Amino acid sequence: MQQQLASFLFQNKTCPLPGLGTLSIQGSGAEVDFTNKKISAPKPFIDFVNYDSDASGLLNYLAVSLPGGRQVVTEALDHFCENLKKEITNQSNPKLEHIGNFFIDRSGKIGFKQEELPASFLQPVFAERVIHPDAEHQMLVGDKETTNTQMTGLLSPKPAIKDQWWIWAMVLAAIGLLLLVLYFTGSNSAASFGNAIKI
Repeated sequence: MQQQLASFLFQNKTCPLPGLGTLSIQGSGAEVDFTNKKISAPKPFIDFVNYDSDASGLLNYLAVSLPGGRQVVTEALDHFCENLKKEITNQSNPKLEHIGNFFIDRSGKIGFKQEELPASFLQPVFAERVIHPDAEHQMLVGDKETTNTQMTGLLSPKPAIKDQWWIWAMVLAAIGLLLLVLYFTGSNSAASFGNAIKI
C-alpha cells in the first residue's frame, strides 16, 4: 500500500489519507545567483494538513493497481490509515516509504517531516546571462506596456540646440555696414556731414 501511496502522491501532487489528513507537494521556485552564474534547482517539499480531502481519485488508482475491487481497496485504505493514526498517537513516528515520517509536535498536533531528496536531484546549473542588444521585447513601465526600443528612444539624450544668436547679430551688423558703405559711396561724402560748401 505504501508504494502505491507514494506513487500517487508524486504523480498527482496530492494524496488524501482518510481520517488523518492530506499530503501535498508544494514547489518553491528556482533561485538565480547572477554573481556565481548559477541557477539552483527548485526544491519541492511535502506538506501535511489535518483535513480530509476527496479520496475518489486515490481509490480509483488503488482499484487499478491492487487486486480486488473498489470495496476491498476502500476497506484496505481505511484500515491502513487507522493503523497509521494509532502508530502516530503512540509516538512511534511511523514512516511512509519514500515520503517521510509522521510525528506529534509539542502542541499535540500531527506533523510530518519529509525524506530528504538526494543531492543529485538538486544540482545547480550553469547559466550565463546573454544580452541581445538588437532584440526587441515587451516591458512594463509603470502601468503602460511598451518595448525596449521605444524606451531607448525616449531615454536617449536629445542633441542640445546650440545658441546661435551671435550669427544673426553678425549678419545684421554686416547688412548695416553694407548700407552705410552704399550710402557714403553713393553721395558726396563731404556733403554728407553738413560742413562742406557746395560749388
